[in-house]
Amino acid sequence: MRILYLAVLAAFFWLFLYVDSWLAAYGLLIVLIMPVLSLVVSLPAMLGCRVHVEGYKGQCCRGEENQWRITVYNTARLPLPRVKVRLTLHQTLTGVTMGKTIRYHRLPATLKDRLPMDTIHCGIWEASVRWVRVYDALGLIAIRRQVIVTAQAAVLPRSVEPEPLPQTAQSQGQTTAQRPRRGGGMGEEYELRTYQPGDPVRMIHWKLSSKSEELILREVLEHPEAMPVLTFDHLGPLDLLDGVLDRLWSLSHALLEQQKAHEIQWVHPENGQPFRFILRGQGDLRRCFGVLLSQPAPLEGHRFPKGLRQTADWYYYHLEPVGEDEP
Repeated sequence: MRILYLAVLAAFFWLFLYVDSWLAAYGLLIVLIMPVLSLVVSLPAMLGCRVHVEGYKGQCCRGEENQWRITVYNTARLPLPRVKVRLTLHQTLTGVTMGKTIRYHRLPATLKDRLPMDTIHCGIWEASVRWVRVYDALGLIAIRRQVIVTAQAAVLPRSVEPEPLPQTAQSQGQTTAQRPRRGGGMGEEYELRTYQPGDPVRMIHWKLSSKSEELILREVLEHPEAMPVLTFDHLGPLDLLDGVLDRLWSLSHALLEQQKAHEIQWVHPENGQPFRFILRGQGDLRRCFGVLLSQPAPLEGHRFPKGLRQTADWYYYHLEPVGEDEP
């Protein structure tokens, strides 16, 4: 458009120099003031231009179809001939960053567009718009406006058949030592002891306490079951790591369906910082994976220490990569 305008301007300027006519003078004047008039008419829409980005699905499973929704509009509700949007996409787990300049021509008052999202690997996609360039009605003058628009979409692991956990001593029918039940409660087996400050009042044995000079507490005993602790290495080739995360997600989900509390532990691959999440519901699972997927996964780095032994309180189950995962 600018080349065409310069050609028209040169033609009228040539006429003004070599043709003695008032039409050439008026024509040159009109051509000179056209950009100013175009800017004045288009300025409200140019200054009111807005961009909104969001994921079609806030979260999806790996391999599912998902899209970015981009909405370009202006508060003046006027059409715009041309708009450029600079979009940056960053994947937290893989570390992939892509920049894309999107060009729109002859926009209505509100334009809605969609871009495909890469869901091959697990992770969290972050989309951000840093600037938008808006042109006037003739497409000659542009205003670049700095904007900060961000959106996120999580690509969660896909569900696979959960693998069985190794049997604990209790699941094999072996008797474990009794200990006081956390939080008290009712039970057939208990022991008596002297009340200590901080003990729950509801566990006081009032009948025996009335016969004694001190308060007697009835403490319920139980056979503890070791809590599963699922561990993995947050590094390695992406195809293998995706397979590990699929198994971790499915195994944790299966334990929660059985109402079994468990833990997920790993160490940050870059600085070795340990992470530990206790999961008792689906909300805990999503919070855990929200942190897990937001961390980068290099090929090499700190690994979770192996060889941790089972105790009466917990046992460790480390998920190793098993072959290359199919996309």
